[in-house]
Amino acid sequence: MHIIWGWIDALARFVIRLIGKISPKLGSLCEGLWNNTELVAYLFAGVATTVVNYVVYFLATRMLGLGVMPGTWTAWVLAVAFGYAVNKAFVFHTHCENIAALLREACSFFAMRLVSLGMETVLMFVTVEVLGFNDLVMKLLTNIVVIILNYAFSKLFIFKK
Repeated sequence: MHIIWGWIDALARFVIRLIGKISPKLGSLCEGLWNNTELVAYLFAGVATTVVNYVVYFLATRMLGLGVMPGTWTAWVLAVAFGYAVNKAFVFHTHCENIAALLREACSFFAMRLVSLGMETVLMFVTVEVLGFNDLVMKLLTNIVVIILNYAFSKLFIFKK
């Protein structure tokens, strides 16, 4: 894992240096973001969670024959369970003193994710069911919005240190 991370880090720093040559301000901003290991870890976790969400949605709607909304909800449940474990262990590194603290943290995580599920459901309904846009494209775009919202929820309300 360290070897893979080393390659990713070297490539990212090379790209950041190139950006810095074109725009020093943007290069500095990119370097600051890359050096924020929590944010970088969250982005990787968010991408992995999005992949889980997207794959489960695809399988639920294409293989199991579920509709858009049931497929969205099925994907959400599995992605949230995966996301909680990944965020707790690899992003925010929180430790719960006892089972009650763990349950509070997990319940907070799921409750905040219910808010984003509501937003995802509305966006998917409006863009796919009402406007007729492609469901797979809209699923991906909706998940980008949800990742940003979920980071704010996680950082501010759930995984407080």
